[in-house]
Amino acid sequence: MEPVLLSFHAPVHDLDVVAQHVLREGVPGQLREWHRQTGARELVYLATCQRVLWMVWGGDPEALNPGPGVRRYEGEAAWIHLLAMAAGLESANMGDREIPGQMKDALQQARQVGVAGEEAQTAIEDLIREGQRLRARLGLADGSVSVATAALRHLSGGLPAGASVALVGVGPMTAYLAERLPERGFKVSLANRTRSHAHHLADPLGLPVVDLAELQRDPAGFDALVSATGAPEPLFTLEAWQALRRPTLRILDLALPPDSEPGLEQLPWVHRVDLTAFLAETATVRSQRTEAALKAEPYIVGTAGRLRHRAEMRARKRHLATAQERLDAAWGALESEVKGLEGHVAHLDDSQREALQSILSRGRTLAFRALAQTEPRPAADGEAVNS
Repeated sequence: MEPVLLSFHAPVHDLDVVAQHVLREGVPGQLREWHRQTGARELVYLATCQRVLWMVWGGDPEALNPGPGVRRYEGEAAWIHLLAMAAGLESANMGDREIPGQMKDALQQARQVGVAGEEAQTAIEDLIREGQRLRARLGLADGSVSVATAALRHLSGGLPAGASVALVGVGPMTAYLAERLPERGFKVSLANRTRSHAHHLADPLGLPVVDLAELQRDPAGFDALVSATGAPEPLFTLEAWQALRRPTLRILDLALPPDSEPGLEQLPWVHRVDLTAFLAETATVRSQRTEAALKAEPYIVGTAGRLRHRAEMRARKRHLATAQERLDAAWGALESEVKGLEGHVAHLDDSQREALQSILSRGRTLAFRALAQTEPRPAADGEAVNS
């Protein structure tokens, strides 16, 4: 069984369109509802800073009805899209290595909820492994913290030495900055909606924790604020800050949806940069993407064919196992029926009874042998596959 993909992703879609479909809260319940709506055999939902993706095995993916503009991929196109994504070819930073971890997290959540199983796990593990091989073959740089790396460069180049920075959130990007900014001489404090989570990240690094509510009222004492939470609504608003008069504050909003209102840019002391700016591709990045995509195309097509063939083999094996179970049940019923006819075969002598039992055993053996011979030989890696 092959997955059908429904996706909103940059740069095909604007980030505000992607953000409309990012679900941060109540995901387990929504996964169950999507599973019920579609009647899918398995389902995985992935949301990152620049994409939302539903992977649906079986059922009716269109029942999700995510809205206008959604991209649908199936068959070979689905495997090519997933493989390019796993290799980081579709990320703002070529070779982005955050994607495999995000795929694993999405799979784990779906399995915990009970809407995904062995097929989704095998397919995603295959994709991650082949994506790693493709990155190595193409010589792609490690982009493990692409947006955070860009943010670090932005802060290092735009702030004076010893500047104070407030990090809001405890995800991978803020964790990366919490380690790197002090190395560059910046004073770093952490805040989070759940204060204990902030301490969990800050205490091992020896960093102070500040109250998020105080930052929301007035970011006094800070030269920069970097926010990357999963809050469904903006944490920092024009209404709360419009009466303040203070030195310049640099805001790096790395969240999707944004943690800060765009209206804050009206304030003369706010310099706000959001995720869109970090994901905007320069001509150089576009050139690198095009070159890498051309170089990768023959590998992607060949690998996608192998992945698709493996999925077909797994589906046939599942079908064979089901057929074997049905056949076994049928022969068991037949043998039970023969035993129930003891009175009708009482006139048979021992040799005739043995012959009858031999026919039944031989019939069972031949039936299972014929069924097993319908199972195709799996293709080895690198072997040509017609699909």
